[in-house]
Amino acid sequence: MTAGSDVRGKPIYLPLNQGERANHLYVDQLLPRPIYERLAQMLQESLDQLPDEEDGTKIEEGDSFSRRRAHGTVFLDGDRGSGKTTVIVNLPAYLDAPEVRERYPNLADQVHVLRPIDPSQLEDDDDLFLNVVVAAVLGDKEVQSGRERDPTRWQALYDSLQDLGKALAGKETQGEGVGLDRLRSFLGAQELAGAVHDFFAKAAKLLNKRILILPIDDVDTTLHRAFENLEVVRRYLASPVLLPIVCGDLNLYRDVTWRDAFRRLSKDIDKFHEEAKFTAESLALEYLRKILPLHRRLRMPEVRDFLQDDNILLGTPRERTGSQRLTLPNMEAWLRALLAGPVNDHENSRIRIPIPTVRALSQLLSRVSDGIPALERAFSNERDPHPTTALMRRIVHRRRGDTPLASRGPATSAEEAAAPNAVSISEWQSALFDHFMFEPNAGALCLVLMAARHWQTASKASVLATPLFIPLQQIARHELRYIQSRARLNWAGDLFGRLPDSWVHNLADEAILPFASPEVGRAVVPDRWRIDPDEHGDEFPPELPGLLTDLITHHNFYSPSKRATLICSGRILELVITSIVRDLTAQDLDRILSTAPFHSAVGVAGTKAAQLSVDELDELIASESEEDVSGRHSSDEEDRRQGGGIEALDRDIAIEILVEEINGWRREVGAHRVSQSPWLMYCALNKTLNQVRFFTRPLQPNEQPSREALSDVVASGISAFNSFWAALASFEKGPIFALPLELSTVNLINRRGDFQQNNLYTQNIRPLLKEEHGAIHGEQVVPVTWILNTHPLRKRLQDLFDFAVRREQASIASGEEPLDGRGYFLATLGFSPNRRRVTVADVVKILERDKPQKMNAARFGNTLHQKIAQRFPELPELNTLKRAIAALKSRPASAH
Repeated sequence: MTAGSDVRGKPIYLPLNQGERANHLYVDQLLPRPIYERLAQMLQESLDQLPDEEDGTKIEEGDSFSRRRAHGTVFLDGDRGSGKTTVIVNLPAYLDAPEVRERYPNLADQVHVLRPIDPSQLEDDDDLFLNVVVAAVLGDKEVQSGRERDPTRWQALYDSLQDLGKALAGKETQGEGVGLDRLRSFLGAQELAGAVHDFFAKAAKLLNKRILILPIDDVDTTLHRAFENLEVVRRYLASPVLLPIVCGDLNLYRDVTWRDAFRRLSKDIDKFHEEAKFTAESLALEYLRKILPLHRRLRMPEVRDFLQDDNILLGTPRERTGSQRLTLPNMEAWLRALLAGPVNDHENSRIRIPIPTVRALSQLLSRVSDGIPALERAFSNERDPHPTTALMRRIVHRRRGDTPLASRGPATSAEEAAAPNAVSISEWQSALFDHFMFEPNAGALCLVLMAARHWQTASKASVLATPLFIPLQQIARHELRYIQSRARLNWAGDLFGRLPDSWVHNLADEAILPFASPEVGRAVVPDRWRIDPDEHGDEFPPELPGLLTDLITHHNFYSPSKRATLICSGRILELVITSIVRDLTAQDLDRILSTAPFHSAVGVAGTKAAQLSVDELDELIASESEEDVSGRHSSDEEDRRQGGGIEALDRDIAIEILVEEINGWRREVGAHRVSQSPWLMYCALNKTLNQVRFFTRPLQPNEQPSREALSDVVASGISAFNSFWAALASFEKGPIFALPLELSTVNLINRRGDFQQNNLYTQNIRPLLKEEHGAIHGEQVVPVTWILNTHPLRKRLQDLFDFAVRREQASIASGEEPLDGRGYFLATLGFSPNRRRVTVADVVKILERDKPQKMNAARFGNTLHQKIAQRFPELPELNTLKRAIAALKSRPASAH
């Protein structure tokens, strides 16, 4: 029938205060309309199969009952909380609705729906049929009122009940008697099915109905009685005047019947269990096929089906009028905008909002019902400037297939909103946290909501000082004690040899959300990092280069007993994220500079990294003494001098300059229009930290630090910025911004290359850099990727890198000591500093030409190799030198 389409086209009003109440007062509030429509069709089919105007007396005669006895049970399949009880409770109201009466004339007048029975109410020694089914018929209000309305038919029903009682008594004594008494009991039990049918027929006659509908809720709930309850349905509820509607979980029904069959087949048998298992599965399948016919089964819709139905409106006409109502998909879009932000769901970035059942949906709506009217007004106000409601509208528009305007210019001041935005983001976040903190699988949501609250309330603390970004704090948080979701932290393998083994062994191996291993950093020796103000003139403030270097480096342990200057990405990343979230303060930047880099190995370990054993402490003292003698590593003061350390006053000036530039940039790009999304920051930060090892290669556990030029250090800082920038783009680019989800997944390896030629930039970032902000119907959604294009930190780092390269090239050209590895290699062997390609044959010629007297060329090559390797042990050109030395050694002695 196509009548169902008429019903599905009309609005469904979802009450905001429904809670656990199954009974609805109005038909327009019934959610799974296709289920109701299909039930009405099945009832009509059952009526059509009955003989016309059948007389109740004739039913009892002959074998009429036996010939028409069949299993017509309707099975309503669904998980716990999917709304099955609501369907059967509200079925009478649906059948009595005018539009349903119009499609199915006289259906409501010819059937009577009994109150649902619940087998879980049985005591262990109760009988389902006697105490529940029969009681449901006799206790029905319409049946009770029939005593005064039609005494004759009531008496007939009473007589039928007496006969049924005798048949039941015979069944109960079937196993007690012997001889003829047991035979008579068995014969009486055979008449029980007929007595049951007669009882239902008399009850239907009393009500002047043709079919009784008996909803049975959760036959499978009481597991130790589940199969016996199904047997009652099979044996006694196959009457043509009775239509059972059984509710439950089909998977659980299969498990119950399979286990019962297996128990019977394998009883007192020690072997052949595998064969019995196969047989039991087959028997269970056919058993359920018989009592719950496949063509009479209905599957309750999933919550996701309702979340995609634009016909479902929040609230009812009786609750309020005059406002534009939100649809349920609009509500889901709001939750996405508020909790996830502008993510494209790529690379597992889709955050799960756990609304598993209709019951859970009703409870969530009850929790946030006070905030929905303001949200409706904000949604209908298309010029409203709030970034989160704008993102909500964008998600809705894109789901409908709307696309941004073809010609969009820079952001302009929007018209004044038609009404003020009364949506309280903090109240929504608080209500959602109070709700989801009890949901076992809502760990990610709770962490995001805690981070959002931290951003709003802790204006002087680090934006990353919240459990979302500190995995080791997640499980221990008291607010998250009900969260059961867990993820593995495979950090130990990356940290052994980097931190004290005692700390690594005790490291927690799980958290609520996965997170990258802490950044080990690359240990280096500063090589002329200090820049005198006279060198760069007015190119940038004289105090700034040292500050930028300090953002990239940190002086601490790179192994349990050795110290060096570490190149890390954490400070750059924290500074960038802070500048996205809020205006920067001098205190923010000073705190970032004075603490260990975010999520670095030394930062995660905290003071525990320095809690060494006696042996480790002795090794440390000896190691530092050797360093002082050899000069291989500088002291703290010397390291700060060479690393660009500046006096306190100059440092404060540099901090103020950078802070003002960043805050000016925030005003220029309108950073307040960016939707605050801790989840987006988490996704991008986690991805970046997983990739830092490619552009900040840590030393091997026993490898000694080498000198590193300033340009290489600054290149590492630029790479950290660019990697985070590309990670953000990889999670933003997509349907929300009307862009295809075509992303480059390469890793950023070459620190010194032209990033704008990298696929990460051309394919991921550049499409989001158009001078527009995505207006479709008035809303503006600004991608974070777009605002980072002009970030002053990126520009300052690039300027410093360009200056460092020019200075190093000039040093090489003037004959001074080369500063980078390749330049040092070329100068040491006597090649031109501009030489692009060096072959083994070229090196052999140089060694033979320049070798000292009384020293052969191979030995001379070894001397040069040791000299270069001491400073640049990983230099690729050393392999060429090794092959040249090997070639010289393979020559005959006379050739040397």
